[in-house]
Amino acid sequence: MAEILKSAVAPLRGVSPRLPRALPEPAVIGACALSGRVDEASLVRGIEYLKDLGNQVVVPEETLHGWRYFAGTDEERLEGFHGLVDDPSIDLVIAARGGYGLSRILHRIDWNRVAGSGKAFVGFSDFTAFNMAAYACSNLVTFHGPMLAIDFGNGEPDSFAQQHFWMTLSRPSHRIDDFPSPHGYDPRRIEGVLWGGNLSLLAHLAGTPYFPQIDGGILYVEEIAEEPYAIERLFLQLHHAGALQRQRALVLGDFTDCKPTNPVRYPYSMEEVVETLRDLLPYPVLTGLPFGHIARKVTLPFGAPGTLSIGANTASLRFSGHVHAPA
Repeated sequence: MAEILKSAVAPLRGVSPRLPRALPEPAVIGACALSGRVDEASLVRGIEYLKDLGNQVVVPEETLHGWRYFAGTDEERLEGFHGLVDDPSIDLVIAARGGYGLSRILHRIDWNRVAGSGKAFVGFSDFTAFNMAAYACSNLVTFHGPMLAIDFGNGEPDSFAQQHFWMTLSRPSHRIDDFPSPHGYDPRRIEGVLWGGNLSLLAHLAGTPYFPQIDGGILYVEEIAEEPYAIERLFLQLHHAGALQRQRALVLGDFTDCKPTNPVRYPYSMEEVVETLRDLLPYPVLTGLPFGHIARKVTLPFGAPGTLSIGANTASLRFSGHVHAPA
């Protein structure tokens, strides 16, 4: 087995976040495959989408490798990824797809090398583990957003997702205005560090060096294909681990196919999960943020300051300080 890379794994509390460069237009974009096998046809369509916009695309040979469930062996996935990190021409590294696999190699990624590259990194689902570890180990701001083969290579890309993707990565500030969110809270404004992603991955990393110690944050969460009772159990794991208590707001995205399925059990619903969370937590729990395993999704920074504005059954989110402003 290849020698395990040394990576800083101590949380860097009190240290200013390390920011990627704002995305130029056009850009040089690298495609990484750190998790499951990638469908070649979908990848090719995603590459064509990026090229049609004038971008250059770098795809390591390892991206289309396959070994068991994964896009190549652990060594192959690491080699392809570190090659993208070390390429000075690349502005953005985007995950080709999620699935499972990052947990196998978190301890072998050179996080200071990643943060020192100045690149932006984006993905969702299993890529939540990357975002968590990058911030915990090197204070690097990364992004929860579309993936190449899934969102840009699987039919016509959603126009809403495209708009928010390019604007978030290229501008020093961005807004997500007035998403519907039924609630009973008084109007208020909450400021905090934006962070989160897929609930299963958040709970999976609790108690590890790859779980960032964020106080006073705005936590955004999504999930797919879990029963509501299991969703509640995952949230309680984060609560008992002390992570939920330290936040200022919880914002729920899309919980795709998270429905009760056992006809002989009580049909515990997501509405009841939300009710439980609102009873449990001393701060607003909002719903309706457009992100998750859906086509119509926003791109969110992980580790940058944000402001959540709560109105009458709506909410807005704005953020800045997530990229270095272009020269």
